[in-house]
Amino acid sequence: MNKIIGITSTVPYGKFPAIKPNSTLGKIIQSLYDTYDPFIKTLKCHKNPNLSSEKSLVQEFIIQNDIQLRKHINSLRIEKEYTDNFYKTKGIPDFAYLPLEEGVSHEPIFIVEAKILPAPDHFTLREKEYVIGNNNNGGIERFKTGKHGIGINYCGIVGFICDNNTINTWINRINSWIMELSKEKNSIWSCDEILEIIDNSKQIQSIAKRPLSDVYLYHFFIKL
Repeated sequence: MNKIIGITSTVPYGKFPAIKPNSTLGKIIQSLYDTYDPFIKTLKCHKNPNLSSEKSLVQEFIIQNDIQLRKHINSLRIEKEYTDNFYKTKGIPDFAYLPLEEGVSHEPIFIVEAKILPAPDHFTLREKEYVIGNNNNGGIERFKTGKHGIGINYCGIVGFICDNNTINTWINRINSWIMELSKEKNSIWSCDEILEIIDNSKQIQSIAKRPLSDVYLYHFFIKL
């Protein structure tokens, strides 16, 4: 059973600015936590769920997340593979949350990328794809370099854990990759960008540093 984690305080977590639980962003984040158990239950409906297909997992997750989101707020929609018509960023994140309003085009409120852990073909250059990847396709890297999330202060990454390692093991491994990158000559990475578990709540956050404005990342790890 996955623990449901609530946003219960307006006091800033770690280095993050405060998010009010009843705000639109707070409701989006809570809906993502609420989706963990229904998503796992959905996968059990399939005799042989394809745990190596990121697209398949994202599809099932979005369907269940849409149900949970509507329990909190009805004025939003989830857009799969969102194309940025405002800032013309090149990346296409797995899904985004936008206001639902007829005849009006809105910038997204929250953007989410998804990654499988371990990465497919993880014995190759894709091993560290949650952080960095080929052609600037790493999960955190996309937000850090502006491929995703321009104009947005808060974004998220869903990590589907498909092996026998624990969430803490993966956090430590991801942080070791970030620390290695921070030590490289002329690196754009910093040790301040490691993932942090906040107040023993299993709420996991990090900061992706960018030249103009940092991005605050929520990490949603789901053990399959």
